[in-house]
Amino acid sequence: MATPRSPKSTSAPGPTAATGDASEAASPHDYEGARQLLSRYCTLIDRGKLVELSELFHLEAIFSVSFDSADSHVGREAILAWYTQFFQERRGQARLPRHKLFEPHLLVSGDTGTSTAYFDSDFLEPSGAVRVLAGRYDDVLIKVRSQWFFKQRTITVNYNYSPGNGQEGMVA
Repeated sequence: MATPRSPKSTSAPGPTAATGDASEAASPHDYEGARQLLSRYCTLIDRGKLVELSELFHLEAIFSVSFDSADSHVGREAILAWYTQFFQERRGQARLPRHKLFEPHLLVSGDTGTSTAYFDSDFLEPSGAVRVLAGRYDDVLIKVRSQWFFKQRTITVNYNYSPGNGQEGMVA
C-alpha cells in the first residue's frame, strides 16, 4: 500500500448534519440500515469484492480520498474504476486485511443522513510487517426504496505506522 499524503481537508464533506423536522424523525430501522451500510463497506473491501462494494454507492455518488491526486470521482462506475485500479496497483502487497470501524456519529432524518466514523485498517506486508492505517470516513447517506447508499464519501488517512512483524495463526 502506498504511503498516504497529507489529507486534503479535515472537515466533513457537504452538510454536517441531517436536517428535517420532527415529522421526519428516523426510525431505529433507519439507523440500523445506515449502520449496516458502514459495516458492509468494511467487510467487502477487506474481501476484495469490488463490484459489490461499488453497489453500496448511489449511482451519482461523489467519492474522494486524501491520498489521491484527483479531487473526486463521480458516479458508481468511476468509483468502481478507482477501487479496481487501486487494488491492481497493490496486488500482493497486503495480506489478511481488516478494517475496524469505531462507533460512528450518525445522524438520520427522513431519507438522508450523515456519518463521521474513525477507522483503523491493518494488514500484513510481504515482509511480514503489520501496517496500520488510521483515519476517518465522512459520509452523506441517502435511502432509496428502503436501501441506504453512500451519496458522498470522503476518506481521510491521518497517519500510518507499523508496530512490528506479525505472525499468521496461533503460536503454541
